[in-house]
Amino acid sequence: MSFKKNLFLLFFFIYGILIGQEIPPILKFQPEDYRSENQNWAITQNKNKTIFVANNEGLLEYNGARWTLNPSSNNTVIRSLLSDEDKIYSGSYMEFGFWKKDQKGILNYKSISKKIEDKLFEDENIWNIKKYQKWILFQSFHRIYFYNIETEEINYLTDFNNYYRIFEIDAVIYIFKKDGSLVKLENAKEVLITFFPEKYNVKLVLNLFKIDNNYLVLTRSEGFFLIENGNVKKWDAPVNKEFKKDQIFCGIRLKDNSFMLGTISNGVLHISSKGEVINRIDQTVGLTNNTVLYLYEDEDGNVWSALDNGINCLNNQSFIKEFNDDDGHFGTTYCSLSFDDKIYIGTNQGLFYKAKNTNEPLKKVSGITGQIWSLFATNGDLLCGHTSGTYQIKNNIALKITDFSGTWNFIEIPEKSNLILQGHYSGMSILEKQNGIWSLRNKLQGFQNSARFFELINSKDVFVNHEYKGVYKLVFDDDYQNFKENNLLSSVEKGKGSGLTKYDDNLLYSYNKGVFRLNPSTNNFEKDSVFSSLFSSDEYVSGKLISDKNNKLWSFNKSTISYLEKGPIENKFSINFIPVQSYLRKTTVSFENISNVYNNSYLIGKTNGYLLLDLDKKQDFAHKIYLNNIILKNADTLGVNLQKAGDFKADQNSIEFQFSSPVYNKYEFINYQYQINDTNWIDLGNTSSLDFENLSFGTYEIKLRSTIANNLSDNIIIYNFRINPPIYFTTIAIVLYILLFLSIVFFVHKFYKKHYRKRHKKLVEYNFRQLEVQKIKTDQEVIKLTNEKLSQEIESKNRELAISTMSIIKRNEFLRSIKKELKQNPQIDDSNPIYKLIEKNLNSTKDWDFFKEAFNNADKDFLKRAKKLHPDLTHNNLKFCAYLRLNLTSKEIAPLLNISVKSVEIRRYRLRKKLNLSSKTNLTDYILSI
Repeated sequence: MSFKKNLFLLFFFIYGILIGQEIPPILKFQPEDYRSENQNWAITQNKNKTIFVANNEGLLEYNGARWTLNPSSNNTVIRSLLSDEDKIYSGSYMEFGFWKKDQKGILNYKSISKKIEDKLFEDENIWNIKKYQKWILFQSFHRIYFYNIETEEINYLTDFNNYYRIFEIDAVIYIFKKDGSLVKLENAKEVLITFFPEKYNVKLVLNLFKIDNNYLVLTRSEGFFLIENGNVKKWDAPVNKEFKKDQIFCGIRLKDNSFMLGTISNGVLHISSKGEVINRIDQTVGLTNNTVLYLYEDEDGNVWSALDNGINCLNNQSFIKEFNDDDGHFGTTYCSLSFDDKIYIGTNQGLFYKAKNTNEPLKKVSGITGQIWSLFATNGDLLCGHTSGTYQIKNNIALKITDFSGTWNFIEIPEKSNLILQGHYSGMSILEKQNGIWSLRNKLQGFQNSARFFELINSKDVFVNHEYKGVYKLVFDDDYQNFKENNLLSSVEKGKGSGLTKYDDNLLYSYNKGVFRLNPSTNNFEKDSVFSSLFSSDEYVSGKLISDKNNKLWSFNKSTISYLEKGPIENKFSINFIPVQSYLRKTTVSFENISNVYNNSYLIGKTNGYLLLDLDKKQDFAHKIYLNNIILKNADTLGVNLQKAGDFKADQNSIEFQFSSPVYNKYEFINYQYQINDTNWIDLGNTSSLDFENLSFGTYEIKLRSTIANNLSDNIIIYNFRINPPIYFTTIAIVLYILLFLSIVFFVHKFYKKHYRKRHKKLVEYNFRQLEVQKIKTDQEVIKLTNEKLSQEIESKNRELAISTMSIIKRNEFLRSIKKELKQNPQIDDSNPIYKLIEKNLNSTKDWDFFKEAFNNADKDFLKRAKKLHPDLTHNNLKFCAYLRLNLTSKEIAPLLNISVKSVEIRRYRLRKKLNLSSKTNLTDYILSI
């Protein structure tokens, strides 16, 4: 008996590990995320959806993009918070007041209690804050302080160490006291509602809810109580058994009237309005810490939990639910299928199942463990593809059909209801059903490659996609024993992560370049623009496409899961995007999987569990974007006024804009965009800041917006600012530059004018000189011509002179020869008239006068120059000089002077003496030089 009991306990333990349930997505924030202490006490949200958390170190602020810690004013733990209008009221040790943002977006604190600090009780903590009409109520265990938000007046009620908690319902303030009484305030007086009987042992009331005209009371350790007409009784609800093991620390009622309770050591308990347990969320299923100190439902239905170690946000209203396998007993989901009112899920750890549309624990199918590849339902039977072969599932027990390893998938053969084609690690085979039992009929010959993706387009033609080789077209023989044709299509480009699927009678091949549809007439795959819009090249993760029974075609991208479905108009399709990012799915490429499990709910596999999507609950998410801060990097300032246009100095041209969309959904991916001076919108991804470095001076307009799954934010931030020019580019500087420029132009113009005048003058002078030179040259030419003419005349005269001289010489020689002949004649004596005539002609001065005139014409003024140089020269000397100047020899001169040659030489000698010439000087040369 003991053995059976132990075996039962072991069995229960093994399957108890798998009682993890589907929970809302959880955003988790650890102390290292918000950079403060681990313990948190209260949470609230302002009208801009910013979250504020009371932390041991101060007030935490979270705007959806970044955390900011605002230290408490007196360095004590903040215990309570309340948001009202533009203020965040806080209470701590011996201190209460409010926080308010200034125009720069900086949160500043103003103390209220400082006015009455001398009246505070010693060691007083403010544990609760409520609003009542124009009053803010701060509650400690000793007092309730009333702060008038209009007049700033402070009043208080005192009941020493008896106040435990105050509540506000429908503008009425309720107080539970430690003595067990529940009262309400009317006209500043306490009116008793009820007194908890001692038999219930109610010491601490955590919250009060109104149900019609009655009250539901949540206590610390005794659960719920109902107050009807002033009478207290235990609330009869299924949740009561949970209170035996739970100590409740806080609890709230949600907008859907369900309740969320925080426990000391067992996480969060979610119960319906009727007291039924919906879910328990603790550390085993994803909560950061099991000690829940405060719960708060924000405007979008998210439930925030202030934990003893961290902060969590439960997306309670999300259309997505998660199953997380944190202990590794479930594994990675590879396939799922709705069959026989159950959901079957195949993982790398085995096959699990649960009832449809319930949150009951998963159970494991016996007889099968390890890697499951596929699930297939046919004619009321469930088949399972496993790494070791094919199994049939009956009564949640796995029965093996084939022995060879690796079954990828199954497809029914048209017109052959008892035959199924299955693909393996190597090749394909046929299953046959006989007498209600499936068995291996035969392994197909003619194709031995891996067949994970394959589709039948008729009863004979099979297309198989092999991501490393391409697409094959195979043709069955008549009895489905062999493939009689095996063709690798050369027109199809192979691609990693490629997929092959059939949708709406279209055979589709998909990879990173798009989706290609088979054209039956050409037997070629052609790109289809409609199907290709399921993913873009920058969003591509896998080419795997999945067609479901609701005629949706699914694809898996980086930032979304998208599906295509037919619209109301024929051949018209619509594409929808679901913001589930690939890093959250963490699925191996081309092993993505999704299936319709019931109604419009889908199960998506992920690495450590699965996601459950209820598309009927999916709504377009309205959101806004807010400008949080503007930081001037080159300035010693904490921020910039966000309420008016910026006017910055020239050296304040490096600017950082911080903005955010306060969306607290784990699967809502926010993409920020900006536009500057009406240029195109530029994507920033999830980066919630925009930096500009060293902007040029001028006027700028920055626009910011955000998108979630193609839904734009409801607003666009527009911020205008101006960067002033540096001092050397100011208006005065520019005017001075203009004046300086004009002055420079003026002086340059003047200088150039003067320069050009001078240059013109020089040019005129130059031209004048050139004219003068030209004139001189002309005159020289004229002189030259004149000289040439004179030279010619001189030459002519010299010729005439030479001719005349030669004539005289010849005549005198002739006369002498006659005279000599006459002397030889004895008959003629000296008295003969002929002698006298000859003598007369030989000694005639007329010849000299004629020669002198001709000589002077040829060599003008020579005789005068010679006379001037040598005044002692006689007439005969000048005559002799003239003959020498004509360069006549002594022999030629002798006839002219009617003397002998010897006499000529004597005359030469005498002339040299008279001219005082040295023996080295040639007489003729000297005469020529005069």
